[in-house]
Amino acid sequence: MSDTIDDFRALKQWRQMKRDKFGVACPVCIERLPRAHPKILLPQQTCRAHRPHYRDPRPELTTEDYDTLCEDSPNA
Repeated sequence: MSDTIDDFRALKQWRQMKRDKFGVACPVCIERLPRAHPKILLPQQTCRAHRPHYRDPRPELTTEDYDTLCEDSPNA
């Protein structure tokens, strides 16, 4: 059981690192709700907080991007 918990904690940490490195604030959230915290979007992710939905126009993350993320991790 503890191995599963450790795996989920590592997954959560990896997602947070990915969001910190590649995430950007949704410009529509900033424009429409200036006092609220904007959604953090990864490349090609959709912000469903507003209609019409906004999609981040940056290209998908490549294998090299994921490799740099793995190199920056404290467990590497």
